[in-house]
Amino acid sequence: MEKIAIISDVHSNITAFKAVVEDIAKRGITRIFCAGDLVLRGSSPAEVVDIAKEKCEIIVKGNADEGAINGTIPHKIWHREKLGKERIEYLASLPMYYDFYMSGSLIRMFHASKNDTNFRVLDFASVEEKMQLFDDENGVVPDIVIYGDIHIQYMQKFYNKTIINIGSVGNVVENLNHDETIEDMSETLQAYYTILEGEYNSKKRSSLSVQFIRVPYDINTEIEIAKKNNCASLDNYILELTTGMYRKNKKEH
Repeated sequence: MEKIAIISDVHSNITAFKAVVEDIAKRGITRIFCAGDLVLRGSSPAEVVDIAKEKCEIIVKGNADEGAINGTIPHKIWHREKLGKERIEYLASLPMYYDFYMSGSLIRMFHASKNDTNFRVLDFASVEEKMQLFDDENGVVPDIVIYGDIHIQYMQKFYNKTIINIGSVGNVVENLNHDETIEDMSETLQAYYTILEGEYNSKKRSSLSVQFIRVPYDINTEIEIAKKNNCASLDNYILELTTGMYRKNKKEH
């Protein structure tokens, strides 16, 4: 049996990323896959990309990665300038999805969907909407889909299919799209990732398990790094880190 750590949505949060990488290492896990969104939002895009290139065996492209490559608003330009040409070219080269077998199940990992990083399926979407994540123009339909994008850990099984959201390493959502001020949650919000355990690259049916992990990290340290680096959209970033809340109609991301 082998364990694979699946991460997603680091969003340039170097403090959370280092905490998760350390937790993975303590568990003796050497294989890490990433479902995209390494950058935007946080303090340290270049450092996050460099660590991900070193530690992750597979990385697929997220919508935030595409935003850093092509975005024209100030927030995205700030990240692109911090990343530099070589890292931007690396992000542009990332695949959209990755298929692999584990314990006899065909698993497809992508950021939001197989062909579109902006196709968003929330945890409370209908079964019909969620079944679209299994669509394949070539008829190669996975048994399990693993995705990121919405920053909320969950797993659901229907029609003999399984859908897993990894959660976010660096930008956890606990209160989606609220405008009102809520209590500071910086002492309780953590970095999320997921572990798969089974027989990697095996088409033979055998035991397969999924474990959701939450890792504490020092949010205040990340905020101080963001301030030191003159992070773009700093006020929104602090709001997200301390409340797990996104503002409605937020255009700068």
